[in-house]
Amino acid sequence: MGLNRQELADRCAQIDWDDARGAHRTSRTLLRRLAGDRELLSELVLGIPGDPWRKKRSEFHPLMNKLCLLEDPEAGYQLRLHDFRVSDLDIVPHDHKYSFSVYILSGGYTHVWNRRTNGIYEGDFTTRDIAPGVVSLEGPGACYTLQYSLIHQTVVQPGTVSLFLRGPKRLDRWHAADDLMDHLKGYEAPKKDGSSHQGSTPLSEEAYASVRDSLIQRGIITNRRPIDVVA
Repeated sequence: MGLNRQELADRCAQIDWDDARGAHRTSRTLLRRLAGDRELLSELVLGIPGDPWRKKRSEFHPLMNKLCLLEDPEAGYQLRLHDFRVSDLDIVPHDHKYSFSVYILSGGYTHVWNRRTNGIYEGDFTTRDIAPGVVSLEGPGACYTLQYSLIHQTVVQPGTVSLFLRGPKRLDRWHAADDLMDHLKGYEAPKKDGSSHQGSTPLSEEAYASVRDSLIQRGIITNRRPIDVVA
């Protein structure tokens, strides 16, 4: 039996992200069920224009388009669909402000998990402070969970689409290797002094429509309109 939207939201809110193994098991189950439920996934994607909050929270990034499928600021989670635009902008080692799980719907990427070697387990770093730990090939159906402050990098295949479920923020900002900042093409890591930086921007109606049509054409969602879509 499939999930409905409220059941999915409730279960996302209940994940204990401080329990890495438990968070992975629960996230994998939820994301796998959502990936296999085209009706619910389609409802979440097609309902964005009629939901002011999710429309506002959907973003354009030089690396990808981000569709906000569900979010609960109080519980601290956000569920997104990522539609990757290009393949070469995520090669710089970086961490995240939050723990998250990813489930790949189509495409895939080469994934490098790095380990810190300087005895400091979060915060600023350079390439001299890390070493590759695990290299994996992630394809459709793959799911992984990354704890905040862990460092990784990816080389993404064209046409990659994934589900992305993150937990509450644990760091004030994310970090990228200080000596490779010039390789971040079209965007920047947050500044140490807290000043503004070039990152994500609101997703335009045209960009949303392009992502939606691509997802329909590729069979990831259907074109059936949910009742909450405003004509």
